[in-house]
Amino acid sequence: MNRMIALWAHPRSRSTVLERVFIERGDFLVFHELFAHMAFDQHSAIPSDNLDCGLPTTYETIKTKLRLARQDGHVFHKDMAYHCLDDLKADPDFLLEQQHVFIIREPGRSILSHFAIFPQMPLAAIGHQALHELFCQLSHLTGKIPWVINADDLARHPVETVHRLCDYLELEFLPHAMSWDKACPPQWLPWRSWHKDAEDSTRISAPSDEAFDPQLLAQYPQMKAYYDYHRPFYERMNQFAHGGETHE
Repeated sequence: MNRMIALWAHPRSRSTVLERVFIERGDFLVFHELFAHMAFDQHSAIPSDNLDCGLPTTYETIKTKLRLARQDGHVFHKDMAYHCLDDLKADPDFLLEQQHVFIIREPGRSILSHFAIFPQMPLAAIGHQALHELFCQLSHLTGKIPWVINADDLARHPVETVHRLCDYLELEFLPHAMSWDKACPPQWLPWRSWHKDAEDSTRISAPSDEAFDPQLLAQYPQMKAYYDYHRPFYERMNQFAHGGETHE
């Protein structure tokens, strides 16, 4: 039977560049944030590019699209848990059909990056609480801890981190998938303005900045409150993150 792999992310978590690796593999049908289309449409305040693009817009129709695609090949979809959390938690059968991977990033930098694009973002859109709830749900359902990637490990040690992920998923590691030409894959077009860095990339690259200083948020009380709320959920998941410093 063909496989379905879900990458659960929060906004600005470097998840899109990891998705690009699966696009470059060539052995998966790759879907980009389908569940966003049940949370937003072309009239929503969130910045977007082409949400009126014919993609399904309800939980059930999105789920059906993924299941039908699986009949034709292996499926990989990257989604934000906060877009569809209640539906997912009420749908254990669908969750158990998939292999699940989580990616997290220290919330300070992701919050600043998110606010630069969408200053009106609500608290839930930071995304760490929803990720943690889904992580706990899957741990309970399967009796196993899902695979967690820290985005900083991915950026600093991309080959090792992706290699370990492939081992976990029982996939062949394909070196050619670790680099690409600058391009906007068609999957990204509805949200193209959010993915300029990924579109301009040719590989997963290490960050050039220093460790995040929470004092950068002090001048923005709302962002600081968002950070204080979501940081504990990040810390709980980060204890399960699989680093990429070595590969065995």
